[in-house]
Amino acid sequence: MSITRTGVGMAILLALVLSAVLWVNAQPVHAQSSTECQAKIDALREATSTAEFNTPKDQAGLIGKLDSASAKLSQGKFVDARANLMSFRDKVSTLAAQGKLDQEDASNLNALADEAIGCVLGLIDTQASPTAA
Repeated sequence: MSITRTGVGMAILLALVLSAVLWVNAQPVHAQSSTECQAKIDALREATSTAEFNTPKDQAGLIGKLDSASAKLSQGKFVDARANLMSFRDKVSTLAAQGKLDQEDASNLNALADEAIGCVLGLIDTQASPTAA
């Protein structure tokens, strides 16, 4: 009877070790593609185009930041794309604080920017991972 218990124990131990190895080598499920991130930037660009600004110059400047982020993303320069998106988000907050952008529009734009930034961060993590395919 003790031999049976030892065999079962060894099988359980082997299953746990195998599960751990497979878990460590698994690709993250949350990894995003460049296409998905581009779609998030496009949605942010559309929301920026329809938001109400006090001056068209501020709106155009934000769209320029998004165009730059899109270009960097397509070039595979994910860190630069993230920097552009963070600059966009910071500028939106500044404009809202100055009363140049409606608070509701600013909240919406910042939420969309956070989604795009999170997506690009996923690309950066995947690019930096030694197991990235």
